[in-house]
Amino acid sequence: MIARSHAIFPRVNRAGWIDTLRVITTVMAPTVAKGIIIRRPTMERLAQRQGFDTKAVQQMQRLKNKYGPAPLLLPIPFRPQLLILNPGDVATVLQSSPEPFAAATAEKHAALAHFEPKNVLISSAPQRAQLRPAHEHALATADRLHPYATQFKNIVEDEFSQVLTGIGSGRPYELDWPAFSQTWFRVVRRVVLGERARNDVTLTETLNELRGRANWAFALPVDQRKLARFHEQVGRYLGEPEKHSLVNRFPKGDQLAPENQVAQWLFAFDAAGIAVLRTLAVLACHVGYWSKAVEEAMGRELDRPFTRSCLLEVLRLWPTTPVILRQLAKDIKSGNRVIARGTGVIIFAPFFHRDPALLYANRMEPSIWGQNDALPSAGLVPFSAGPVICPAHNLVPMIASFAVGTFLSAADIVLLQPPLTVGDLPGTLNHFDIRLKLTARRRQK
Repeated sequence: MIARSHAIFPRVNRAGWIDTLRVITTVMAPTVAKGIIIRRPTMERLAQRQGFDTKAVQQMQRLKNKYGPAPLLLPIPFRPQLLILNPGDVATVLQSSPEPFAAATAEKHAALAHFEPKNVLISSAPQRAQLRPAHEHALATADRLHPYATQFKNIVEDEFSQVLTGIGSGRPYELDWPAFSQTWFRVVRRVVLGERARNDVTLTETLNELRGRANWAFALPVDQRKLARFHEQVGRYLGEPEKHSLVNRFPKGDQLAPENQVAQWLFAFDAAGIAVLRTLAVLACHVGYWSKAVEEAMGRELDRPFTRSCLLEVLRLWPTTPVILRQLAKDIKSGNRVIARGTGVIIFAPFFHRDPALLYANRMEPSIWGQNDALPSAGLVPFSAGPVICPAHNLVPMIASFAVGTFLSAADIVLLQPPLTVGDLPGTLNHFDIRLKLTARRRQK
């Protein structure tokens, strides 16, 4: 059955074989090499040094100039892909998910099967109808402030205040990703699973090992023994969930495969930590934005709109989900061309986020967001958009803003590495290389 698609894509162009190969080598391969599920430090460092992300955006611009703004069909054998080149089509695809643009793509199945094979992201339509509301309830998707906001803020401040205690004597402290991430994942475990999970480093290590295999997707078989062990580890916290943990709000029922759903939360918070460290690095270079964010951090309000906007800008500049994938659930017709069911759809976020036509393409501009966390008509979608928007699109910025605020309220921060030019920020910011110097802020008398 062919869908009536004149309202979807009036036109679809077809790329030549050479251009298809260029997309594979310049856009797809570097993105995959950096690690879709867990970042590879060596490849992140190489991407920053070689400017892979900037080159990928330039390649996409070249394709748009050559073929026009209509979606571009890449005739990849056995797995054709439709490359989105127009911001308006980004909004169309995301608003029309999961039908006819299914979120459960073959690539996602292959990757997520390694640690969350029954997760909502790769579920069938009937399963999604059950699972999505469960996620939305637990994560309070519609609420800018989660019902447990106060408790989560206390957790963030409790953990990071221990990092900051060393600067009270006036001695500077250097913060890098290894030191930051250890504390961040203690926060994550307490928020998601409760106080008992605070020091359960083994659980995080097991998940990271499975995520490492997930980076290889189709190329590696699922380690069923390790997967079962990880789900058993998560299950220990599900039987008697602690009062102010996210798992406490997840509905009961084995049919919801709760270990699979919670695995996604634990995994996704890694990207949030990356965004926090990058936000601190960029704010350290921005005197005006720094002052405004510090003022907000010193206040008593739980909602911190300016800090959230800074985080969204960091996610625009360096998206932690650089590729949004969809898959056609049915044949669609565009002009004289039929796009077959099963064809993949690629939204390469950096192409839209760093569009040279945007006056703020390579600089930080928090004012563009207002109260929004997505601007799909402009192609700016750090948490996706539409019916399949990330269910944590309010929760993650809230917790991340608490983390940023904890540092800003106590310390002055200097970016030691890498050097940044605020008016021309690089296409890649390798969080593994970020080093910050923290010193206690002098209190005004």
